[in-house]
Parts: sequence; structure tokens; C-alpha cells
Amino acid sequence: MAAALMSSQRVLSVWMHRTVRYVAGSLVMALICAGANADGLNPQESFFEEKVRPLLIEHCHECHGDALQESDLRLDSLGTILQGGISGPAAVAKNVNESLIIDAVLGRRGMEMMPPDGPLEEDQIVTLRRWINMGLPWPANAEDSEDSNSEGMAPALGDQQAIGQVAKSHWAFQPLQKPEVPTTSKPADQKAKHQNQPAHPIDAFVASSLERNGLTPGKVASREVIVRRLHFDLIGLPPTYSQVQAFVNDERDTDEVVAEWIETLLSDQHHGERWARYWLDLARYGDTRDWQAQAELRYPYAYTYRDYVIESLNTDKPYDQFVREQIAADFYAEDADSPSLAALGFLTVGPRFRNNRLEQIADKIDVVGRGLMGITVSCARCHDHKYDPIPTEDYYSLYGVFASCDLPETLPRIETEVSFSDEMKADFQAQLTAKQNELSEYKADLRKQAIADLKKQLPKYLDGFYLLSIARGKEIRGVIGQLKIKETAMTPLNTRLAADLKNRSDISHSVLGPWNQALSANKKQFDTQLPRWMKSWAENEDLNPLIRDGLIASNPKTQRELIAAYAGVMDDVLQAWKATSKSADAKNDHRAIKLADPDQEAIRQLLMAEGGWFDLDVEAVARASRLLGKGRKELGDREKAIAAVESTHPAAPPRAMVLVDAKKPVNPFVLLRGEANRRGDRVPRQFLSLLSNVSDGPFTDGSGRRELAEAITSAENPLTARVLVNRVWARYFGRGLVDSLDDFGLRSSPPSHPELLDWLASEFIEQGWSMKWLHRTITTSHTYQQSSDLREDAFAIDPENRWLWRQNRRRLDFEAMRDSIVSVAGTIDLTVGGRSVKLSETPYTTRRSLYAYVDRLELDPILRTFDFASPTASAASRAETTIPQQALFFMNHPFVAEQSRELADRIADEVDDNTTDAATITALYRRVFSRDPSADEITMTKRFLVAAAETDGQALGGVWRYGWGNIASKPKRAGDPADDFMPLPYWSGKAYQASEAFPDPKLKFLRLSATAAHCGVNPAHSIIRRWVAPADGAVRIASKLTHARPNGDGITVSIRSGDFRTTDKVARGTINPSVARLSVKAGDVIDFVASPGANSNSDSHTWTITIAGIDGELNGDRWQSQKDFAPPAPQPLGRVDQLAQALMLTNEFLYLD
Repeated sequence: MAAALMSSQRVLSVWMHRTVRYVAGSLVMALICAGANADGLNPQESFFEEKVRPLLIEHCHECHGDALQESDLRLDSLGTILQGGISGPAAVAKNVNESLIIDAVLGRRGMEMMPPDGPLEEDQIVTLRRWINMGLPWPANAEDSEDSNSEGMAPALGDQQAIGQVAKSHWAFQPLQKPEVPTTSKPADQKAKHQNQPAHPIDAFVASSLERNGLTPGKVASREVIVRRLHFDLIGLPPTYSQVQAFVNDERDTDEVVAEWIETLLSDQHHGERWARYWLDLARYGDTRDWQAQAELRYPYAYTYRDYVIESLNTDKPYDQFVREQIAADFYAEDADSPSLAALGFLTVGPRFRNNRLEQIADKIDVVGRGLMGITVSCARCHDHKYDPIPTEDYYSLYGVFASCDLPETLPRIETEVSFSDEMKADFQAQLTAKQNELSEYKADLRKQAIADLKKQLPKYLDGFYLLSIARGKEIRGVIGQLKIKETAMTPLNTRLAADLKNRSDISHSVLGPWNQALSANKKQFDTQLPRWMKSWAENEDLNPLIRDGLIASNPKTQRELIAAYAGVMDDVLQAWKATSKSADAKNDHRAIKLADPDQEAIRQLLMAEGGWFDLDVEAVARASRLLGKGRKELGDREKAIAAVESTHPAAPPRAMVLVDAKKPVNPFVLLRGEANRRGDRVPRQFLSLLSNVSDGPFTDGSGRRELAEAITSAENPLTARVLVNRVWARYFGRGLVDSLDDFGLRSSPPSHPELLDWLASEFIEQGWSMKWLHRTITTSHTYQQSSDLREDAFAIDPENRWLWRQNRRRLDFEAMRDSIVSVAGTIDLTVGGRSVKLSETPYTTRRSLYAYVDRLELDPILRTFDFASPTASAASRAETTIPQQALFFMNHPFVAEQSRELADRIADEVDDNTTDAATITALYRRVFSRDPSADEITMTKRFLVAAAETDGQALGGVWRYGWGNIASKPKRAGDPADDFMPLPYWSGKAYQASEAFPDPKLKFLRLSATAAHCGVNPAHSIIRRWVAPADGAVRIASKLTHARPNGDGITVSIRSGDFRTTDKVARGTINPSVARLSVKAGDVIDFVASPGANSNSDSHTWTITIAGIDGELNGDRWQSQKDFAPPAPQPLGRVDQLAQALMLTNEFLYLD
């Protein structure tokens, strides 16, 4: 396939060299013109505000701030950091090794370790390194900050009083007022037909701006352009040839045709899919959480949120209702299984930050503030907002809202129109129940083992309680390691005993009176009162005699000794119970057994009765088991098995990823510098003070989510409608009326057309917050329908097209590109809704790209290549890069080759006389471009087919081969019929093996993956990873081989090539087979062979290999077995396949207009 693709490129360079140059030129221009992301704080600035600034404030400013500058060093502004102190600049952008601040925090190169009160944590040092490598981003640095002080240094904190004054006149914070539509003449090409009609409101506002700037509107684009534009903008799919012909040849007035076509597309079920993708970027949609050790990472029901968004957009759900449901659907839903509950995924499909509660709430505040209102509330987490009128009290008011919410133990099922057979439902329930039972049984066994160990070693556990909760000198890991006890028993017991002391210090209790009295006191109280307490305990006739006598006998002097006294008495009771139980077992008489001594029985009941110390909560035990890696894995594997059934079984009922209000709402404190252990003043749960005209009182309805949602969607809120309208406009024009799509604060530039923005926002609200009204209004305008052609006179005045004298040429986004490929190939699966699919998993899915599985931990490589929005934070826009990997995807990816072949096959079926190249070419053009080719294009394309025929069917695989053979054989050159190398024919999706069945009936466990392999049953069935030399030269080989299985007798391994051979043996260890120099000629092979020992039991091993070219044509090249590992190459492309692929590489296919 690679050769065929390279041939396509060579032929393209001949017959389409002008097009290719234009593609490359356009890509370069796109890169140059893309510029920086203007959406408020860019990701690097956000990283600084969230991670770096708090670190500097907490650990550095006390000695290196505005009040004190030890060593003449100040670290509260970028300018002073670059200026440095007596030793030089504190940091050098993108150069960690030369940055003295890193030397200081590491205490290296003769520098005293900083800060002096204790070293930074490792992750904090990593944060500083990342910041330096980013180039020291510092928002609004001293050189361009408007709020700099007299010395030119940006203040560490915002002056809220001064900012508040500026905010009073800021355009985005002004109440919405609907302006009058200007009276203006129509564009020239509209005058004749619409003389008696007023101009379209959008065109009137735009024309007014154009006229003021000495410009005129552009001409309407051709009908072919308009229909393609409408299809991609409204449903994200290309129009078919017949659709274009129907649109172009409709004899009615263009405005009438366009209006009708728009209504058809707006009512199409795929409209919601197109616009859902933009919203999912805002919602930082993902199908998994971020990393958590041994945790189940999948969100099995994230897809229900995506389906909710699609359905809401298709039904034109009013935007204010759409937003309210995503914050507080549980307040509005009438039924417990209402599909609208899935809307709460907006708050819950985000990252989980390793269960860090502070970060989770910060994420929700960001997605609500920036995602819905275009204001960066999260920047006020550690201090008052530096640029906008948002005091830190506002942040914590919203913090209280989300701190008053929890994730439920069980997600609610929601109603769905999809039905399944009773048999499928029963199968799902059976599989789910089986996995749930496995988990329940495992947890019950953990609890049983924990209780057994408590009975066996109670004195040690009570000593552990002292260390953890009384002395408080050790952490749980240290305690269980020191005392050799189980974390599954220690943690829940410690939690129980500590809670009892805090909540029920009953000093009159017949068994625990002295325990409660002594252990609830501090050390000073204990030392002072102990003699008096001992006297009263000795005289207390109500005290259990065994406890009283034990205390008198031991005469404890410390709290630890008192606990030991109790432990001794209790252990005696447990031993007595053990003997009694054994006697009952021998007699087979368990009728109401108990200890004969009532004092002993009272203590036994305290320990072993229902509700006693040993009645451990099974979930608490399970949680405690996560402390150590083995426990996390065991529990995690069983939880993953349940999630796998819920995630993959077709009959799994949908559930909503809801959020619920806590029983008692949180009245939040301000956390000074964002630190959980530094409380400031308490603040009420309420809306932003900036928008007090919308909601000016504390929230009183539960958490306050409903009140928050209604404040955001209030018609009096000046931000919500403006932000939404601007974002929708940007999708149609490639740029918003306001450059910033997610920051309307004081740093945002003013709108290019402020009256138009306010008219659209006001009318949007008046039209019932109808998204389809907004789409209809924009797409019916002449401004939208303009040609994208350049006019030199207009370009000279407005090169950025700020005043909209033409439409902007736009590249298709990734989803539209990929969907276009499967659409023209005729393979597209247009099913709406459902679970996510993995784009890079074979066999390749042909579902729409919207349904791609978004893995936060390992984002699909295709998504990474094409500027997919990061699912870690709300994104109002995507970067637009042009990198080689994008072109390589279209030229080399097996998916594209597969679709090219499918397209060619369909053309062969459609064309009556498939021997006629002209007919084939015409059919391909109609499929790919929705038009007929010109005579010149037919001529050029025929030449392409002639040249492509020379490589028809040829293929060049990679340098690696995967198979088996006899370790004793001498390898032959690639392709030599005498060679006994046998390829492994079956690809499982992850590994090569002998057949679909594993183990194979004949060849058994032969298998080979990226790093791992297993030998066959004897040396004649050795596993072989083969490298084929692509050219003459010499190579050096380095490798690492590990056999770690505890059983088996090891393996024999060999590196061989022609007469050259090395041999090693390894069992339960690691070796590094290597070759310093080996000369090869093109076609020579180097085999990496592994053979079983006397038996083939436990012969799994890992072998990673690096081959470096050191001479000849191979010099400087490098091959890595793990990195290069790949599925089988597709079948070679024929000449029509190559043409199909070449056409899908053109600008005409990949760009609008």
C-alpha cells in the first residue's frame, strides 16, 4: 500500500502540481494567519494562574515580594523574575538548566535549598519546570498591563475597587438593549428582485459598517458554493451530486430556494449531531475519567449526555431551558426516569482529578462560568481576580453550590425509545449480576479476613489506634508496616473508635467509661487527672470488674498504657470465646452460645455483637483495601468487569450521570490562597456580585443549583445570550464578532459590530431562545452567502476582513473531514445516538466522528493529529494547525486506503461500461466533489490513471514481519521460497497469532504483540520477530528481553542473519542480547527468535529491540520494535483506488468554498 500511495503522490506532483502547491500554500497561510488563541486566558496562561501563581505566593512572596526582597530578588512579577537578584536572573524562558529558581528549590550547584522552611513537593518542582519550558507565560505582564503600578510592575492581586470602576463602562457588562436596524441600501445583486423589501437585519448592520469604512459588500457566491456551505454548516455532511443539481437547477429565486433548503437541513436529524460537537467541546466531554490508580476509568453512560445534547438541538429546545437542565435538571424533571436528567452530564463528564474535591469543584465553576457566560471566575480561586470585577468571595460563593452536591452511589435509569428483546435483557442482567456477585463476594471475604485478624491480634490494632488517633504521629502505611496488621481492619476500626470518642464520650459506660474519659482528654489533662480518675475507677462498683481489675493491676501512666490494659483484658475475653466456640463445635451444639462469665460476655458483646467494634462496614473495608497496590488491583479489576458489561452490552439500559444535592448544604468559607486548611470568612451561596441585578440574594433552595441556573439564563444577564450568539457566529464565519469566544471580561477586545451583536442577542431572547431561529437568521443573510473571493481594493482597506466584505474561506474541521470520507465512500453509518466507538480500532468504524470514544488518558491518535479539543477543560474553540501528520493521515492511514477502495468498488458497480476511464472519472468526481469534471480535468485524470496503472497492485510493507519457524534453521533472504519462516496469519487487533482461536488447536500458544510473545510447543515452533533490511549498510542492535514467569524452565533466544547467530538462555530474569555491528544488504533479514526449553509451559516473555543504522544507506536510520509494531498493511491499491484517494487529498474536498 505504501508504494501505491507514494505513486499517488508522484503522479499528483505531475498532473496536480498547481493544486498541491495551492494546498501547501493555503496550509502555510492558515498557520501564519491562525495566530494565538484569543479566547481569554490561553492554556499556558491558565496553567500559570491555576498552578504557578499560587505556588509563588505561598512559598516565595514572603521573602521575595513587595515588602521584602532577600538577596535583592523579587518574584511577584515577570519583570523582576527576569531581572533576578544578586546571583542573576531567577528564570530563563525555555531553559530549565539555566534557571536559578530550579537550582534553589533543588539545593544544587552550591545554592541553599529553598524555601527555608521545607522543600517543595516533587509535583511542585515539576510545575515550575513546566512553566519555564512553556516560556514563562505570565498574563498581562508588566510591559503591557494597564493596571501596572508606578514602577511598571503588575500587582500580585487585582485592585477590585479600580477594576469595578472600569467594569461599569465595559461593553459586555452593559444591559442588553435592542438597537434599531439601520436603514441602508441592499447589495447590488439584490436590488432588482427585492426593491420593496427591507434589507436583512444582519446585512443592514454589516452594510452600515462597510459604508463607514469605505467598503461594499461582496457578491453572492454561486449556488454550488452556497449549497455545499449550508450542508457542512448545518449537518456536517457533503451534499450529493443529485442534491447539488436540484439546488442549482431550481428556477425559483435564490433567496426562496435557500430558505427552503435551510428549513430542510434544520429539520434533518443530523443537524443536532453537527452542532452537538461544538457543545461537547464546551462541556469537556470524555468517555473516561483522568488517571486514578487501579480505578475503573470508563464512564459507561457518558454517551447519554451526548444523546441528550443531540436531541435538544434537533428539537430546538429553548437555549435557556437547555442550560438550566444542564445545571439543575433534577429540580425540573417530573419523573425519576426523565431523559432530561442526562443533561447533568455537563457537570459530571469532566475529569475527576484523582478524587481531589477542590479541583473537581474548580472544574465545575470553570465550565459554568467560562463555558456558559464567558467569564473566568476560576481565576479568583486563590486571590481576587486580577483583571475582572470578581472578588475571591464570589468564587467561594459558587464553590459552596457545588460543594453541596454529591455523586450518587447508583445512577438513575432513564427512559429510552430503544427496545431490546427479553432474551437480550435477560442476558445483560445475568452477566451484570454475575460480575456484581463476584465483587460482593470479594468484599465480604475481605471483611471476613479483617475480622479474623482483629480477633487474632486485637492488642496490635488498639496500639495502632493509639498511634493514628491519639498520638497522631504516624500515617496508616507506617502503622500497618510496623505492626504487621491488615489495612482492611485497621482503617475502619480506627475510624469507628475515633468517631465514638468524638461523638459519644460516655464516662459512665460499664466497659468503656475509663476509655472514654482518658482518651478524650489531651495529654496535659490526662497527666493531671489520672490519679483522681484511677481512684474513682477503683471505687466504681458499676464498672465492669474485669476492666477495673485490669486497670488496677497495670496501673497505667500514659494513654498508650491504658489502651494496652484494655487490650489485655479484651484479648483474654477473645481467647475464652475461642475456647467456648471450639467446645461448641466439638459437641455440635451452637444453641445461643455465650460466655458463662457475664462480665466477659459484656465485653464480648461490645466487640462482636451487631454494631460492635468488629462489625466492620463492608464498604469501609473495601475502601481501605485500596491503600496498597495489590488491593487496589483486586478491587479495581472486579469493578472494571462490572463497568465492562455496562459499557459494552447492547442491552445495558441507559443511565444518567447525575449530580444530587447533599442532605445538608455547605456554607462555604473563603480558602485563603486556595488552601483547604486556611479558612477565611464564611460567605453565602449566591451569584456573582458583578451581576447582582440578576440575583442579589443568597441561594436558599438546597445547594442553589436551580437558582444559579436561573440567574445564568435570566434575560437580565448581559453575558449569556451575547456569548452564545458570538460563538454561533464564529462557526459560520471562522471568527466571532468578538475575537474572544470564552472571555468577555475587561481583557476582551470590543465587538467589531456591537449593534449587530446586541440586536442578535436581544432578538434571540425575544424569539424564545431559539437556536434554530439564530441559525436561520444567519444563513439567510447576504453576509453569510457572500463569495469568499478576494477583492484587491477591499483587501487594501481591511486585510483581516473585519468588516465582512466577503465570506471567509474555511477548512473543514476533523469531524467534517472524516465524515466526508465515509460519506462519499458510501460506507457511512448514519445511526443517530448510542455508545462511543474507537476510531483507530480495527475493523474501522464508519460511524460519524461525533461518536468517537474520548479517552482522557490516551486520546485516540487520529484525534490528537487533528486539533481535537482537549477534554480536560472547557473549550470554546479549537486550534487550527497544519502539521505533516495530518497530510500523512490522508496519504498513509489504512482507514483512508480502505475507504478509497470502497469508493472505487462502488464506482465500478455504478458505471455501466467500467472500461471507459471517462465514465469512471465522471462518477468519481460526482461522488467526491458533487459535480462533473471539466474536459481538462478528464484529460489530466486519464494521465493519472495511466501512470497509476504502472504501480497497480504493488505494495511495500514495513520492515518488520511476524511469524514462526525452526530456531535451528538458517534464515534466507526475504521472499526466498526455501525460507521456512511462516507468517502468523491472524491479527486479533492487538497481536499476531495462528488463528482466531487462542490457543490454536495445532500451534497452541504462538502469539506476538508489540512487546510480548509466547513460543510454540517445541523448537520447530519458535516465535520469530523478523526485520528486513530496506537498503545496504550496517546496523547496531540493542535489546532487552525479560522472562518473568515463576514457572517453566525458561527459553532459548537467538539473533540470526545468514551465517551470523547469537544464542542466549534466560529463565525468570532479564538479559540484553546485542550486536555491535552487522552488515546487511537490501532484502537480508535479521530474525529475533525465541524457542521453548524442555517444555513450553510459562514461556511468555517481553522483548524490545532497537536497530540503529551506522553505515551505508542505513546510516542515521532507526527502528524500534515496539514503536514500529503495526497491524497488517491493507491490500495494495489499484489505479482507481489511488485516484479516489488522490481526489480526497485536494483542497476542493477539504475546504469550504
